[in-house]
Amino acid sequence: MALPPQVQQGIEKVDEFIAQYPALTQYDKLKELEEKTGYSKVYFFLAFCTIMSGLLILLGGAKLIVDLLGFVYPAYMSFKSMDANNGEDTQWLTYWVVFAFFSIIEGMAGFLTRLIPFYFLTKGGFILWLYHPQTMGAQSIYAGVIRPYMLPYLDINGTGGKKTE
Repeated sequence: MALPPQVQQGIEKVDEFIAQYPALTQYDKLKELEEKTGYSKVYFFLAFCTIMSGLLILLGGAKLIVDLLGFVYPAYMSFKSMDANNGEDTQWLTYWVVFAFFSIIEGMAGFLTRLIPFYFLTKGGFILWLYHPQTMGAQSIYAGVIRPYMLPYLDINGTGGKKTE
């Protein structure tokens, strides 16, 4: 049975995506499954993603998903930038400082999280904004909120945090 053109295009796009990240998506294993069963590797990939998403929702709900969103990709990029020495270290270090800052605030004001509608959806969007390469939100939060309050207490020039003129 022939698939509608839109479905076929969607399958091709997912196939291109998983081919770009062969180690992460286990592309070779998916290819073996495709050859053994005759079903597209995309079906197996989507089935795995669906099962894992269901498990995440059952085990930890929205909080676990948002926490993973805030940890997995930034941790991966942090490790990658540390090994590559490509100058992205500052971006990821700044992200972790801002992420930790907001995690502490969230912990202290936990009661507010129950009052804010769609809190975890909003937090997920905020986390994406913090680390997305086009927005670099962590840099903005650090420069505008955290740095001005912390700078007087840092001993950058060996002056005990006091300004020298």
